[in-house]
Amino acid sequence: MFEFNFDHTDFVSLLKDFAMQLNLKMDGDTLYFPPAQGQGFFTAYNLPNGLSILISSNCVEFDSYLHRKPAHELHYILNFDELFIKHHYMEIINSYKAEYPAPFFSGVVLNSTLFDKVTISSRGNGMRIIKCMFDARWMSKYLGIDKDDEMLRKYLSLRARNLNFEPMDAEYRMLVNEIFQLDPQNPLFNTITENRIMMLIELFFMRTYNRSTDLKPLRFNEKDIFRLMEIESSLVHDFSKAPPTVEELAEKHTIGVSKLKRQFKLIYGKPVYEYYQKYRMEKAKQLLLSGQFAVKEVGYRLGYQNLSNFASAFKKEFGVLPSDLKKN
Repeated sequence: MFEFNFDHTDFVSLLKDFAMQLNLKMDGDTLYFPPAQGQGFFTAYNLPNGLSILISSNCVEFDSYLHRKPAHELHYILNFDELFIKHHYMEIINSYKAEYPAPFFSGVVLNSTLFDKVTISSRGNGMRIIKCMFDARWMSKYLGIDKDDEMLRKYLSLRARNLNFEPMDAEYRMLVNEIFQLDPQNPLFNTITENRIMMLIELFFMRTYNRSTDLKPLRFNEKDIFRLMEIESSLVHDFSKAPPTVEELAEKHTIGVSKLKRQFKLIYGKPVYEYYQKYRMEKAKQLLLSGQFAVKEVGYRLGYQNLSNFASAFKKEFGVLPSDLKKN
């Protein structure tokens, strides 16, 4: 088992030490895994404004024990994690254990470098992650949040007991996808990446403050939460096909129809198909704004055989026709 202990307060130095422990050479700011050890990459960079970023998509072929020891200096770490679990995956935060069941976990979590955190992962597990590290001064300057803020202290006290995380929904995932789909050779790669990461950070804190009066442990047990993550992922995985019915989702994931409807709305904020349709249209908007697809092609990609139905659905969501959006 590969064991790595660290207490770094920036991702660039952390990744360099991680590569050294694995006896691997970095290519600039990026670490690529050789076939014998897995596939994928880690890349890290520190922005002039004080934000440190780690981005990775990987599947490693070794067991790992990663231990973030409590640091002397307070920094916050905002995690956007998608885990593809084949075998064992566990996190231990300040002695509280959380085991993540196969096959999938996606969540948004704020941690602190003052936590004692251990991550244990078996070979064959994959992940797609974006992590942002910043100190209290950065948070105060760019977000207007003080380290003694009551909401922040309440959130972190829950997280220290592994009781607070937010499932990654389609709005988060679209921004995450944009980052992973960017071509590193694009001259605007860094600018666009930084912009999307700031949008992710602002989205997390906006949502957290909007529900700050209701910050408390999860309403359901972890098994229910993980099951809802699978349901949400299968629902928005491929918009080119007709979505499964609620009854099909309930049968596939072994949950009652009424329970599925109730819990899904509580976690994701909308009924199942209202959620599906909203992010189907968000995907359409994203494709149109990319400039790479004609309106007709976008409609077909999203499962519309009748383009007038696509235009009507798009106008209902955004108030303009897709052709007008593309033209402007």
